[in-house]
Amino acid sequence: MTGRDPRLLVADLIENAAMELYNALAELDRVPVYDNSVIGLVAHAMNNYLSVSAAAYDLIERAIPDPPRDVATWLEGLRHLGTLMRHTVDRLVRDSPPDKFPLKPEEVDVTILMERACEYYRPRAREKHLEIVCRTVGEVPPAWVDRVAVAIVADNLLANAVRFSDPGGEIVIQVMAGPGGVVCSVRDHGPGLTFFDQAKLFEYAATPGALPINIDAATGHGLAIAKHLIDRMDGKLWAESEPGKGASFFFRLPYRRNGS
Repeated sequence: MTGRDPRLLVADLIENAAMELYNALAELDRVPVYDNSVIGLVAHAMNNYLSVSAAAYDLIERAIPDPPRDVATWLEGLRHLGTLMRHTVDRLVRDSPPDKFPLKPEEVDVTILMERACEYYRPRAREKHLEIVCRTVGEVPPAWVDRVAVAIVADNLLANAVRFSDPGGEIVIQVMAGPGGVVCSVRDHGPGLTFFDQAKLFEYAATPGALPINIDAATGHGLAIAKHLIDRMDGKLWAESEPGKGASFFFRLPYRRNGS
């Protein structure tokens, strides 16, 4: 035993884990080829473990509503690491063929999922003096979807909203119960889209005139992948926009049906 304060040991462990995770993310960017035949299965299994960790964190947070400052710091560090790991998993899935990714529908609280996605992108938004607002309208029942696939869609839409919004604006995310399913929207204050751009928006390697060459920095067709995943879950993804007035992306996710 070193005799060190256990609180300092815990803080060091969290700091070291964060550094190792950031290094792993950097190495991931340099990997030239992935084995797409197994990547979806592995990523889905990893996400299940992360879901258990997130649930355990939520239970601890409710059990200790007013923790000491150092404990609160540790918990926030664990939440941050979990968020980074979840987005690493999402990146792995996004780089695998979307038609090969195994979907495992379950009841998903879409409100919590969108709030966690917003939490991840708020630091990036602050760098551009953007505010991310996440709103829930009324009671929202769970959707019957694959949580990893929905996380990929949310990640893509928020990444684009932050990337294309003008500095000093606001990005508004809204979740509500709609006819036939849970409806989510992501509204930015970017350059907007022409009618021609919108017609090609969800094509692979689409290059709308108002946007940079690659819609998604990782693959060049992130919105096409998002639409493919939403379609596979019997949902719908669409956009509404005018040049110079920003863009709003919507997706609807089905409720659980009898016999599902």
